[in-house]
Amino acid sequence: MARDGSIYRRAEAKLWEHVGAEPRDYRVKLATGGEVRVQELGEGPPVLFIHGGAISGASWALLTAQLPQFRCIMIDRPGCGLSDPIDGGPITELDELKAYADRLLSDLLDALELEHAAVAATSYGGFMAFRGAAAAPDRVSKLIEYSWLIGAPGGSAPIVARMGAIPGMQSMTAKMPMTRSMVKVALAQVGLGKAIKTGAFDDVMLDWAHALMRHTDTMGNDVRSTPKVFLPIKGQNDAVLLSDELLSKLTMPVLFAWGESDPNGGAAVAKEFVPRVPHGELVIIPGAEHAPWIDDLDACVEATVEFLSR
Repeated sequence: MARDGSIYRRAEAKLWEHVGAEPRDYRVKLATGGEVRVQELGEGPPVLFIHGGAISGASWALLTAQLPQFRCIMIDRPGCGLSDPIDGGPITELDELKAYADRLLSDLLDALELEHAAVAATSYGGFMAFRGAAAAPDRVSKLIEYSWLIGAPGGSAPIVARMGAIPGMQSMTAKMPMTRSMVKVALAQVGLGKAIKTGAFDDVMLDWAHALMRHTDTMGNDVRSTPKVFLPIKGQNDAVLLSDELLSKLTMPVLFAWGESDPNGGAAVAKEFVPRVPHGELVIIPGAEHAPWIDDLDACVEATVEFLSR
């Protein structure tokens, strides 16, 4: 299927206009290979935002537009949005994925010429951020996780993730032309159902997400590089769970702004997982699902500013 990055760029520009912001846009080269697309808003202490699976840095638009007192650095992870694919080709083994996650954060900070920074993440980005922070704790001043992350215990994985784990389905999913309705259903499955119903995730956002899925290789690249993270029957593979040994290496303050009703793992999972993080603190966002900054923007902005400003 032909891809047209210009269509995605136009949809993304409308999203930024919709939230009243105009980010600085540039690219940096990773020492490990490939260029990463970066967008920035605000001035002040740097905060690096790492997005979730099969999405892009603009997924943070609503939140970062409300944080002008911080230098919000939103990257399109390699293979996502307008960044180059992962250097060396798709990741095919789980151990290879873990090693990649361990080094990605430091690679990004090096490319951005930052000795250290606060880091904010969600979902699959949380897996990358937590493993990267544990591997190089001196590079991360503070860590924020918005709702459930891959690597934390969870309930039933969404159908779209289980289907992607079926042999042969990865290739089919990567090639599937996503319609606007299909994107809407997929987003609802992973935890944006409430936001779509209430209009918090509105038509402009849906147009942006559809353009991302239809006119970039984001979906295919991320599906091909998440080997055995999810299993068809069991859901999340126990082999990706973050161990107490790994979590003990997180020496920085860690804030969890967790959606009470995240279908991937809600308040009960949060209350079990967060005490395992040495300097972790938990803010439950009432009624919110997997993207709490969309379900309750004010609560997430307040929690973020208070934590980062200490």
